Amino acid sequence: MRRLVLVSFFKAEAERRLRTSAKRSIIYAIEEPETAQHPNNQRILIDSFKALSEDSGCQVLLTTHSPGFASSLPQESIRYVSRHAETKKPQIQSGVDVFGQVAEALGVTPDSRVQVLVCVEGPTDVLALKALSSALHQADATLPNLASDERLAFVVLGGGTLEHWVNQHYLRGLNKREVHIYDGDVPDYAEYAKQVNERRNGSWAVVTAKHEIESYLHKDAISMAFGFDIEVTDHPVDGKATPQVFGEAFVARAGNGKPLKDSNAKRKLAQRAFPCMTAAMLDERDPGGEVRGWFRRLGDMLA
Repeated sequence: MRRLVLVSFFKAEAERRLRTSAKRSIIYAIEEPETAQHPNNQRILIDSFKALSEDSGCQVLLTTHSPGFASSLPQESIRYVSRHAETKKPQIQSGVDVFGQVAEALGVTPDSRVQVLVCVEGPTDVLALKALSSALHQADATLPNLASDERLAFVVLGGGTLEHWVNQHYLRGLNKREVHIYDGDVPDYAEYAKQVNERRNGSWAVVTAKHEIESYLHKDAISMAFGFDIEVTDHPVDGKATPQVFGEAFVARAGNGKPLKDSNAKRKLAQRAFPCMTAAMLDERDPGGEVRGWFRRLGDMLA
């Protein structure tokens, strides 16, 4: 409890200092924050640290020996600290090439209940897909609920390392079928999806017909979550996609004029707007049943 209180205090103090001086920046350095914490509290801490790291002028440094805690952090943020075999000097490694070492050092093993890996670009895609599947499951129980089905596990690939994950097939050793769902805003993703579909092992991949997952939101869900209206379009209008349109409206309503980064806009939509989506809203935004088709196909893999 003391750790949770301290984190809350430091967060409030950092926000106060950032508001009072444009030149200040904050670095949080916390050693093994998960120690003696219930898993629910660990999730609270992780979400808080992620939010802090996305704020302008904030950096978060954590150490951990917990495989569960480490696996919930953004993969691009993982650093593996070890001693060089010959010089014995400390060395820091990062990137997909060290994930195997991290997994071995922390004792990370695959969950035997998992049958299918759902691979997406970022953590906001996980929240969005869970919310959409939950809404559809409530209307049609034959569709899987990604928010609670333990036969499915999400793998956040990260846009910067997506090519390496696909080309090298890093997940091959788990012997699990994969489903890849990529946003349609990057032309190269179509080639990555093609490579997955050519594996012939039951894995498959799709690229969204709309610009990105936020393009499937209904404006009523955003209005319910935030109290203001914006137009949600399938593709950018005047170069502005839904997250940017939302971010500008959010800042204008707040009245502080501070720009909202695209990543922060996506996070707010994922955390608050997507959970307001209903099956009827999705059907209105996706009359062709594209999203429903993903989940139907996923359900068939689990049958």
